[in-house]
Amino acid sequence: MRVSLASMSRALPRRLGAASLYLFLAYWIVTALGILLTIVFALTLRPFSSEAVPMLQVPAYAMSVPFHPLLNLLVWPAFGWLYLRRLTPNIERQREAIRLGLFWFLATAVIDLFGWVLVPHPWHMTLEQFYVGYQPWISLIYLVIFISPILAAQVGRVSGTLHESHTPSL
Repeated sequence: MRVSLASMSRALPRRLGAASLYLFLAYWIVTALGILLTIVFALTLRPFSSEAVPMLQVPAYAMSVPFHPLLNLLVWPAFGWLYLRRLTPNIERQREAIRLGLFWFLATAVIDLFGWVLVPHPWHMTLEQFYVGYQPWISLIYLVIFISPILAAQVGRVSGTLHESHTPSL
């Protein structure tokens, strides 16, 4: 099965550079907030363990995990709105929001695989820890990332900050 360049470009966001920039900014902000929340829990509630245990069993991290989808819900829709507000009026925003959400979801899944599973670091997890032990949170996070531009398009349209293109139907 051959995928043409034209069909692949229709699946990608129209402003790929801006979409990628906003992806990396949102990803970095969410990651920093998650780490900061874990540190705050460790310092204030003292659930720190000096034992070498898997990341999901570190008390401060385990306490922060349910907040991860909420942190994503605070950040990603804002970047979806920032991306969508710069589109030219003739672009259908809902379709572009779906492209952007799909691009962000797939790119984030690849970044997560490398950043949290394949590359060793102190907060490294195994495939099973990240994709099984981190359930339902990782699935909720990916869902939030996918729907964030769609939510931003709807909220922007309702509030008047984004205007849907009106093309005559035939």
